[in-house]
Amino acid sequence: MPAQDWETRREIALPFTLPLVEGGELRCDKILRLLPGRRLVCRADQNGKQVLVKLFLGKDQAQKAAEDARGVKAMMAAGIATPPLLLETRVEQKGYPVLLFDFIPRAGSFRQRWTAAEEKQRTALLKDLLALVARQHQAGLRQRDFHLNNFILDAADQLYAIDGGDLVIESSPLGEKASIANLGVLFGHLPRQVLMDAPQLPDSYFEHRGWEGAEYFFPRINKAANAFRRRRARRISRKAFRNCSEFEVWRKDDLRICQRRDFDRDALEAWLQSSALAPVASEAVLKPGNSQTVWVARIDDQEVVVKRYNLKTRWRALRRLFTRSRASRSWENAHSLRAYHIDTPKPLAMIEERRWGLRQRAWLITARAKGIGANRYIPQHADEHTLKRLASVVRAFGENDLVHGDMKATNFLMTEESVEVIDLDSMFRPSTAPVLRARVAKDHRRFLQNWDDGVLRKRFAALLE
Repeated sequence: MPAQDWETRREIALPFTLPLVEGGELRCDKILRLLPGRRLVCRADQNGKQVLVKLFLGKDQAQKAAEDARGVKAMMAAGIATPPLLLETRVEQKGYPVLLFDFIPRAGSFRQRWTAAEEKQRTALLKDLLALVARQHQAGLRQRDFHLNNFILDAADQLYAIDGGDLVIESSPLGEKASIANLGVLFGHLPRQVLMDAPQLPDSYFEHRGWEGAEYFFPRINKAANAFRRRRARRISRKAFRNCSEFEVWRKDDLRICQRRDFDRDALEAWLQSSALAPVASEAVLKPGNSQTVWVARIDDQEVVVKRYNLKTRWRALRRLFTRSRASRSWENAHSLRAYHIDTPKPLAMIEERRWGLRQRAWLITARAKGIGANRYIPQHADEHTLKRLASVVRAFGENDLVHGDMKATNFLMTEESVEVIDLDSMFRPSTAPVLRARVAKDHRRFLQNWDDGVLRKRFAALLE
């Protein structure tokens, strides 16, 4: 039989049907998750009833489907809330394994709900999550790749665990070491300050496990969480340079292009041809200069900021053969900041020009930030809440063992809701504690130099202590 769209493609025409070996068929009308050639999760209609369909593809399809079903059955047996498994079956003639689950309408991932919630509700959501994880651990269930999208909430905020294939099933309750490591991953997905500001949060977990001495466990959980953030930052930033579900890498003439898949490639390619990677007369140039040129462009009706890193001399081009471009470092650092919950304008694409084996100019394309520089925003909004918002972002670098390298006020773009950090090509992680302390102190001194008003400088200095 000829291959169907849903077997290999990223773009799948909807709706499509899946005939089942028992007879009858599923009419799939919404794709919820897609890993081309490996996994497809969608909403479907089965005889007038909405169901969630997991379709397993690829060479290990049978093993993956069996693991998922086994994990869900283990949760159901332990009384852990999870969408019930309705049917294990296969696609007619193709033979691909299919799992059917109850479909939870208007459900959202824990990450989505937690991000959108107010502070008090966030605490309640986390306590519910920790109680559910405690029940998993007590039942000998450990998430292999713990992440917050493995939990969903329905319209009434009922919490469910999903993705049985991510569970390792032990014969006895998880011990102390494995439990702390799993909790570290959970908190590692959240901003560092969540646990630091509320060290009592894990108490709901320990109560369900019947463990005492939460103060003994706290530093171990915090250490595990910090280590996970570093690993996650490395993983995200490395992915940004290779083809995967989130990123695409391609070449055009002398250009090597890394881009997000949700940034339209055709539109980017059309812009490359029409603009010649330089500002046109109708576009606003934000920063002309020998080393950098920054301007606002429009790609596929989206306003973006383009930063071109220029090479002023042939010697610079020769030296670039042995070093990375500043655009490459900025691209990597912008993605790694996601793991630390430090906001920066969304990086969309990175382009490097390569001729005769030499790296030449390079470009970074980001979404346009909504805010204005802190040098203009703070004098108009010098209330304590606003100063704390900005100071907390400055502190977040050092607290996560990072050095920004150029903390000019213009590199912090502010609105009432957000603070976004730009100019990340100098950001790095020192390899030793003494260097970290010295460079973080230098970052803070540079930040304080932004404020001519002595009173304002003192207020910021107190907030940075």
